[in-house]
Amino acid sequence: MSSSTTSATVVDVARKAGVSVGTVSRVLNGYRNVSAANLERVQKAMQDLGYDKYRSPEQLVSRRNGVRSQTGNIGVIFSEMGSSWADHPLVAAYSMGVEQACQKKGFHALIEFSEKGDELPRCVRENKVDALLIKGTRGLPAYLDELPKGLPTVCVGLNDPTANIQQVAPDNRGAGWVAADYLWGIGHRRIGFVCPQLRHPMFLARFHGYEAFLRSRQGFDPTLCAVDDSHVSFGVPEFRPPDMRAAVEKLLEAPGEPVTAIIAANDWMAHGVYAVLAEAGKSIPDDISVMAFDNAMAICTSLRPQLTSYAIPFGEVAYAAAMKVIEKIQNPEVLWNHSLHLVRGTLVERESVKPLTLLSEDMAEAS
Repeated sequence: MSSSTTSATVVDVARKAGVSVGTVSRVLNGYRNVSAANLERVQKAMQDLGYDKYRSPEQLVSRRNGVRSQTGNIGVIFSEMGSSWADHPLVAAYSMGVEQACQKKGFHALIEFSEKGDELPRCVRENKVDALLIKGTRGLPAYLDELPKGLPTVCVGLNDPTANIQQVAPDNRGAGWVAADYLWGIGHRRIGFVCPQLRHPMFLARFHGYEAFLRSRQGFDPTLCAVDDSHVSFGVPEFRPPDMRAAVEKLLEAPGEPVTAIIAANDWMAHGVYAVLAEAGKSIPDDISVMAFDNAMAICTSLRPQLTSYAIPFGEVAYAAAMKVIEKIQNPEVLWNHSLHLVRGTLVERESVKPLTLLSEDMAEAS
């Protein structure tokens, strides 16, 4: 094998094999959902290019510099999420962000699902990874204290002020603030919030942002908060929109002026809101505006009218987290503080929100 062949990357293998980078990654990680033809093409391309996932260009540089980088793999653990989440858009977004960082730096992602989230990941037990990314759900896993000393680890998706670990997360509280600010800025004053699973840290943070903004404008009304923190579902994804009947009816029957806008804790809940409003004979956005969070394209663009949503940057969060652990792998002497890195998203306007500012101005002129 010539020295030039050792510089081959995953992208080079994918290009030569005529497949996607994701297919190459699945082959390298031993997944079974690869066709025989693609498996053969990838294996031949790897052989022709002399590709060795344990000897990527960045690994070779690291070893020459005396840095411990033994496998070229980064473990990605989806805690409290079983294998039924494998095809979920949320997992796809996080995985793609990690994959982009790995491609850039010459590493590979080894993905594991941990339904209970309380056992030391297999990739760690078998010494298959140089670093670990943990996608938290409710909180930090108990096995953190069991991790090998010096293993670069970042928690992804959580914002736990008590955690003695690096964290990268979406700014969910900021997202709630921005959503309320957006509606307020176009004339809405009676803004409701619906969430049947408020115990979920992500939804709770969004609610806190909504509440904080409205309190800052002296516009918060607890009767417009149709939330339930008595239960929350973890472990399995929902395959049908939640029943939002009780929440929406509470807002429609709230005392005072009618609610003019509803913020749902995510797009999936907004889907349920649409169904209840349609049954009640309410038109979106003429009667009531609706918006949500995540910007799940399959949901937002299929609803009529299309849903305005705050895009949570899950992929960017995962990319930033992966770059952090890779930097630590390559520079182990750099001291880490237990910091929190929040990543902001963006508001995507569609047809489900109606400005009321012009209507208010017309009324003022008429008076």
